[in-house]
Amino acid sequence: MESLEKAIAFMGGPAAIWILAAVYFASVILERLWAFRHNPHYNNKDALCSIALNLIASVFGLVLGFLIPLALYVWVFEQFRLVDGLPLWLAIPLAFLIHELAYYWEHRTAHRVGLLWAIHAIHHSSNEFNHTTAARGFFFDPRVKLLFTLPAAVIGIDPVVFIAVTVLTNAYGIWNHASWVPRLGWVDRVLMTPKMHKVHHANQPQYIDTNYSQVTLLFDYVFGSIAHIEEEPNPGLVKPTYDYNPLTAQFVGFAQLKDRIDTAERWQDKLAYLWQPPEWSHDGVCRSDCPKYASLSAA
Repeated sequence: MESLEKAIAFMGGPAAIWILAAVYFASVILERLWAFRHNPHYNNKDALCSIALNLIASVFGLVLGFLIPLALYVWVFEQFRLVDGLPLWLAIPLAFLIHELAYYWEHRTAHRVGLLWAIHAIHHSSNEFNHTTAARGFFFDPRVKLLFTLPAAVIGIDPVVFIAVTVLTNAYGIWNHASWVPRLGWVDRVLMTPKMHKVHHANQPQYIDTNYSQVTLLFDYVFGSIAHIEEEPNPGLVKPTYDYNPLTAQFVGFAQLKDRIDTAERWQDKLAYLWQPPEWSHDGVCRSDCPKYASLSAA
């Protein structure tokens, strides 16, 4: 138990960010070395764009995505926790379940709200699926997940424990973007394996808006968003983009949102595109994520 406490203290302390950075770059480098022999079509331009997007997002995200949420979590923990001294054997699995649920709903919300999808779309804009895309993100991410993680602070899960669990789940989230991992049989029906997560990145109609979870498939089963592998998933946006400039690629989601907004004349309809799902339209004409939502009428 003492060694577990030390490991949790290490992963949940100042080393947390460096651990994730090491996992990410080690994964990218090893996968690229593997690709020299097994994947001659590895897209170096796309990979470098993804890495640059990660670095840009990390600089801004250090404050917006880590320090501010951590400060709020600590404040809620200190002021409102219901239980003192929660034992590790209980705190760790509770933290994992709460983090999985928070990740699921943040992720699903990012896909189902127009403005949030414009922000999240950059993660799906790569037409490749490999470790570099794992941290491909927008420089300003509102981190909606914070709203769903605060119950952990109220229960009394120590911030160090919750950060340590987050480090481990995010490290898994890097791995599940691996291009070199094949189908894993029954494991694909339990965990968010690379092939199951590739389904989430795919643009085929049967795969759109599915497989939101990070480590397990539990909440995809619970909330009816599970999709198993049929045809090979094809990663990328429904309207693909081929922008390898990280400064302009940031805004691909906003460009597509603007295109949809520009089709409306009334300001009420224009504003509705910000909170309606990306396939919504003011006139019932599907302009995004077709043909899955092609029969959708205006709300």
